[in-house]
Amino acid sequence: MRKSLFFVLFFLACLACQNAEAKIKQKPVYMFGFATSFVDSVAYITDVQYIDSSFIDTKTKFLVGRNMYSLQLQEFLAKNEGCEHPVTAVFFGTKKEKIEKKMLSVRRRYEMDFKLKNVSCSFRAEKYDEEETVQSSEASGAKSKSNRKSKK
Repeated sequence: MRKSLFFVLFFLACLACQNAEAKIKQKPVYMFGFATSFVDSVAYITDVQYIDSSFIDTKTKFLVGRNMYSLQLQEFLAKNEGCEHPVTAVFFGTKKEKIEKKMLSVRRRYEMDFKLKNVSCSFRAEKYDEEETVQSSEASGAKSKSNRKSKK
């Protein structure tokens, strides 16, 4: 009797652990970016953009590759706007109305302290490709290992 109870409880525990695993789903999202440099008093904000094939972690409800979208904005600002070392943030959501409300909130919060500049029509976030990111990170890891060996 105790053994069968133990196995039933063990089986239920295993099922519970499987359900706790996060799943990544492909969903369309709306996003906008915000960036500022602490060197000058200009802040940059993009329009709300529609990304049709982005990936969302269902457990944490975070955008997978959100750091890549921030890096895209950071590189764009460095090349086209001359902004040195911008600090970027990407805000996203599945409902356009909510993300537009968030954009207005961010705009109101920073327009008193910074001169806001729109980068609406010229910046477009590219779709995040997980395989491409993994390959580039592996390549950079191999370069840094070879650099360490050559320095010794």
